Order: sequence, then C-alpha cells, then structure tokens
Amino acid sequence: LPSDKDKVRPSIDGIGLLLLSPGLALFLFGVSSSAEESTFSVPKVYLPMIFGALLVIGFVFHALRSKNPLIDLRLFKNRTLMVSVLTMVTFMIAFFGSSLLYPQYFIGVRGETTLIAGLLLAPQGIGAMLTMPIAGKMTDKMGPGKFVLGGLVLLVIGVGAFVFLGPDTSYLYLCGALFIQGLGMGMTMMPIMSAALATLKPEQVNDGSTLVNVVQQTASSIGSAVITVVYTGLLTAGATLAIGSNVAPDMVPTDVPQGVLDLGFDDAASAFATTFIISTVLVALTLIPAFFLPRKKIAQAEGVETPVLAH
Repeated sequence: LPSDKDKVRPSIDGIGLLLLSPGLALFLFGVSSSAEESTFSVPKVYLPMIFGALLVIGFVFHALRSKNPLIDLRLFKNRTLMVSVLTMVTFMIAFFGSSLLYPQYFIGVRGETTLIAGLLLAPQGIGAMLTMPIAGKMTDKMGPGKFVLGGLVLLVIGVGAFVFLGPDTSYLYLCGALFIQGLGMGMTMMPIMSAALATLKPEQVNDGSTLVNVVQQTASSIGSAVITVVYTGLLTAGATLAIGSNVAPDMVPTDVPQGVLDLGFDDAASAFATTFIISTVLVALTLIPAFFLPRKKIAQAEGVETPVLAH
C-alpha cells in the first residue's frame, strides 16, 4: 500500500461524535430492550429510542452543514450507494430478524440441545459458502443487480418454507429450506456491500464503509427486535406454558396434562409460522430497491484500481 505520511489527516468531528455515538447507543438500547419487554410501549423502550433518535436527527443536520463530518451523509447523492443502502436496510431487517427464530424453534418446540440446534443451522452456512465466492467474482464482471435479485428470490423461497412450520415438521424439509436460504444469502450480502462502495472515490471510501457498517448494525438490531416482539405477541397462554422459559418438551413438569402441552407446542409452532409470513413479506419487499441496482459492471471511480488476485 502507498505511504500516507504526506497526506493531510482530517480533524475529528467532536460535535458529530457527541451526537451520533450516544444517539445510536440509546436508540439501539431501546430497540433491544423491546425484545425483553415484548412491547415497544414501556418507558424503558420508547424513552431511549426517542432521545436517541433526536440525537441522530441532530447529527443529520450537523453533518449536512459540516465541512468534515464524522460520517458524510452527502454520499447519499451517489445513486448506487443510496439504492444499495436501501436494499441493505430492508434485507437486514427481514433476514436477520427471522434468523433469531430458528434456534428458538429447535430448542423450545423440538426440545433439541443448543449444540444440535447449531448443527441444524449448518446447511444455511454451507449454502452461503458455495455461492458467496462465485457471486463475488461474477459481480465484479456483471454488476450486482442480477445476483441480488436471484438471491432474494431464493431467500423468499427458503424463508417462505417456514410458513408451514409445525411442531413435528421434517428436519429434512427444514434443513433443505435453510440450505436454500444460504444460497440466497451468499448471492445477496456481499454484492450489496460491494455495490455500495464501488463507485466511491478513494477519499470517500472511509466514510462510505463507516456508513454501510452503521446502517448494517442498526437495521439488523431493528429487525431482531421487531420480529421478536411480533413473535412473543402471537404466543398464546398455552404456548407460554410450554416454552415461555425455554423449557424443552423433556423438561416440562410431569403434572402438566399432555393435552395442554400438545396444545402449547401447537400454538408455539403456529406463532413461529405466522411470524415467518411477515419475514417472507419483508424479504419480498427487498426486491423493490434491489430492482434498481446496476445490472452491468459498475464503472469504478477515478483513482480506484481494480484489485488483482494473486495466483
């Protein structure tokens, strides 16, 4: 890498730091607390969210007027970056929100151990491992649009398969659906992130990568909280009896009637299935911004060299 000793280092945006850092921390604390409280309507949840949002809004006004802001929001004038970020937001909310539910189902409804629940999720990682390097290489040559759209279609199929979830659904069916999800994820995540940064000038890459990471973390936190609140809101009294405290079927007290337990696990599985309907719809909505991603090789900004892989 070329030496940067002679380059001028920008000063730290102190005001932006004091606005954005506590603003995001408060907002995400409120969002994450909603999962614990199972609602957004308690002060522990909405007060940090409100104060955090106000600080973030204050940062937005500051950043648009500052010469060297902590994060340069003027990068959103770049159409490819803007479309990529919008696609990333909807994708993160939909996919990472639903991902939180899979181990909960395997442990809470099927009575599996944590280790087995993790192993049952392995097909998702294997699918991503297969498509991610291929999509990465082909995106550089053909643009991200085609691969992201194809990956989202696979994700809709994979997540949609869980709409038919029951208390005794075949593991072969579930692992197959997770594998399809992994294939779609590998074709979606990296091309979106690559598209977001591809057209930025060298001096904009630092701000761009920071912006993408902030958006990624915030959207995934919001998705996890929203999906969790939706799921817990769908649980009935019978389901709460069965899995409310992460009680597996083989650990439920013996004095609880079997009919009540069966009803509880049926209700719990139904709550999972209904929540996955919402997740599937959210993934499908991601197709809208993804449709506007470039479908041909992205012209790199002046001064950005094409990376060469060593053989």
